Amino acid sequence: MMSCLCIAYGCKDDSEDAPDSVYMYSTSGTVDAAAGMRSITVFTTCAWEATGDDWITIDPASADAKGIHAVHLSFGPNETGIPRVGHVVFKAGSYSETYTLTQKAE
Repeated sequence: MMSCLCIAYGCKDDSEDAPDSVYMYSTSGTVDAAAGMRSITVFTTCAWEATGDDWITIDPASADAKGIHAVHLSFGPNETGIPRVGHVVFKAGSYSETYTLTQKAE
């Protein structure tokens, strides 16, 4: 039992020198044509910010600390008659990751 505790604590990395990173369980999603919201979870090792296409509202769009962050992507109805694809880029230090959101058409 004691060796399990040592291994678990030995893997913990609170180092300030940890590399910049952003991680998401999924980097894409598809939503219906109606207005709505998609929530994603972002894991970061430092402060981060997000930017996206103009039809996607990002909340929050940044954080000053590392951690696990719930980010909500809101969007209006897609009345164009064709599916639309948008991108949200999460940047943490020198690293970035892109989430692709596809919205079906009415």
